[in-house]
Amino acid sequence: MVDDDFLFAEDGTLRGAPIALPESRQPDGPPWRILIVDDDEEVHSVTRYALRKVRFRDRPLELLSAYSAAQALTMLAAESAVALVLLDVVMETDDAGLRLVRAIREDLGDMAIRIILRTGQPGQAPEERVIVDYDVNDYKAKTELTSQKLFTTVIAALRAYDSITTIEANRRGLRRMIALDDRLRPDMGLDAYAQTVLEQAGPILGSNACGLVCAVEGVEGWSIGGIRFRPLATTGRFAGIHDIPAGGPLYTRLSQALAARRTGVDGRTATLYMPGPDGGAFLAILDCDRPLMPADAEMLGVLTAKFAGGLINLVLYEQLSQANTDLRALTQTLEHRVVDRTRELSEANAKLETLASIDSLTGILNRRRFMELAEAEWERAVRYNRSFALLLLDLDQFKRINDSYGHAAGDTAIRVAAERAGSVLRGTDSLARFGGEELVVLLPETELPAALMAAERIRSAIGTLPVLHEDKAIPLTTSIGVAAWRGVQETLAQLLDRADQALYQAKQMGRNRVEASRITVS
Repeated sequence: MVDDDFLFAEDGTLRGAPIALPESRQPDGPPWRILIVDDDEEVHSVTRYALRKVRFRDRPLELLSAYSAAQALTMLAAESAVALVLLDVVMETDDAGLRLVRAIREDLGDMAIRIILRTGQPGQAPEERVIVDYDVNDYKAKTELTSQKLFTTVIAALRAYDSITTIEANRRGLRRMIALDDRLRPDMGLDAYAQTVLEQAGPILGSNACGLVCAVEGVEGWSIGGIRFRPLATTGRFAGIHDIPAGGPLYTRLSQALAARRTGVDGRTATLYMPGPDGGAFLAILDCDRPLMPADAEMLGVLTAKFAGGLINLVLYEQLSQANTDLRALTQTLEHRVVDRTRELSEANAKLETLASIDSLTGILNRRRFMELAEAEWERAVRYNRSFALLLLDLDQFKRINDSYGHAAGDTAIRVAAERAGSVLRGTDSLARFGGEELVVLLPETELPAALMAAERIRSAIGTLPVLHEDKAIPLTTSIGVAAWRGVQETLAQLLDRADQALYQAKQMGRNRVEASRITVS
């Protein structure tokens, strides 16, 4: 039997006599786990033979076997990271394979695993009906499978699984990165800031990691032996390092990273280069428990930019704080210098306050600042018996935009939606990014009819034209929930909840629409 031979004869029976060949190459990463589900032992043997030499992205295959749908479901519930199921339709029952598909998607809730149906009895489960009614990724009659076609089918499925799991890992990392903002403060100090970010770097990458962050001192001139690496934060096996002697292995490693002046990955190691103020620099080294992939490098690039900006702000904050202390000491004899420095400090603090209130992606208010304004408006409404309303917006099919066009396109869609929404609001209204692809609008002095009209203007402004990203026209619509304040008996949290329920109704009723809250406050 050669690789181009058919694995199955026209009657669905197996052809050839598979033999076991040892895998001689050492794996460069964890194997791709593939579960073969078939009640025929020979199907398992022939499949193993056909895939015996297959590697994808320098990783081998690990083939698992189940001989019934029930056994397969038990294994999938217990095993982790199964990428692909090669599944027979007819086993203990005529539709055992199809029932297993439903169990995987609905009971186990696994939407990432790829499922390929293989059947020797196509008439038992017609292809068209199966593809429409069941969430499978391919359907093959055993009679059409050659070794080459099996190889092509498996590689395509693994590539899709790798893309899906990479996107999900990136989303988890970005959510952790966004959550990291709540733990960082401009007054926490350089060492504490570095320690907090370093401890979160591993979870952001979805890896156990130990690392080191240091400030580079004496860069100017680049004299040999004149550079000092001052540790700011350490974790894992680097913990307890307070000094890095010149000439040692760690000093050499850091010197090479400084000379490269870039963020990158090499095997299980990541190096982060972050330029600092006044010609200085910061370096971070992360040693992870798994090989780092290109997607990890992209995530590290985002983390590096965030980390570098925070470190620079902290350095500037400490410098400004020190300048403020110096100014207070020189007030009596150097009043003109005190005035200048005080003005500089005020401007810097204003910038810091602005940065703390603005969403970095869209340039509109962030959630924290919006809640402050909403609380103030609620208190004013209670005190003076005024009206106000909230609009909660969610971009429709946003995951599809990310999946189809990439996360950069998703960012562009959020920015454009914010710009279009802001263009039809009054000067007294407040627009903020509430989280992810959600926006929120505060409408002072507004009753429900006027709020619905404002929401409709926003919906129309966002959905009239597609979003342009890298010469691609991306359709964009939004669903909007509207809630007007019902008086002193209603808290701000209850009002937000009603707006969220109205948004849910808009989504349920077909998206790209405005719905008003119809929930009565108890």
